[in-house]
This record gives sequence, C-alpha cells and structure tokens, in this order.
Amino acid sequence: MGEAAEMILEGILCEQCGCLIDGEETGYPRLCEDCQKSSNQSHKRNRRGKKESQWLGK
Repeated sequence: MGEAAEMILEGILCEQCGCLIDGEETGYPRLCEDCQKSSNQSHKRNRRGKKESQWLGK
C-alpha cells in the first residue's frame, strides 16, 4: 500500500479530499471539517424528501 493510502487509513489525511487534518493519528479514516460540512449538507437535503438524483445534481 502507498504512503498516502496508509495516512488516510490512519486518519492523518482526509479520506475524501486528501488534505492534512491536524497531524493526529487516530487509527481510523475520517473527514476534514470542509468535507464534513459538505457531507452533512447533502444528507440534510436528502432527508427533506428530495430524490437522490436531485441532490447529486443529476
């Protein structure tokens, strides 16, 4: 496995965009603050009853 992939699996890099999160090694993959915000917004739109294709922009 590559070094970047290992860093994602250890929680050092964001699993979605690959940016450095905070330098802490948590031992599990996680998202940076920006990716968490965009992920939460997508889930909120989906819960409001819109079709998945609408919130994915298809």
